[in-house]
Amino acid sequence: MEQKITEEDVLLYIYNELPSGRKSLVEQAIASSPELFKFFSESLITLKNLNSIQDDPDHTVISILNEESRSSSMETY
Repeated sequence: MEQKITEEDVLLYIYNELPSGRKSLVEQAIASSPELFKFFSESLITLKNLNSIQDDPDHTVISILNEESRSSSMETY
């Protein structure tokens, strides 16, 4: 019986979370299916873009949180 390869399988392949026996099936499916190849390519681009995002809080936010933290700790005494 032929196993259907899904987009979820492709994502698991990208993140290297597939069982080793399924990896070659997914590679074959990506190579032979234009739809899965497109999804694979777009997913790699999205992953690259997500990895380039820096999530640093603004200095103002850090200052406010530090002030709140100090005032809360002083209230307990």
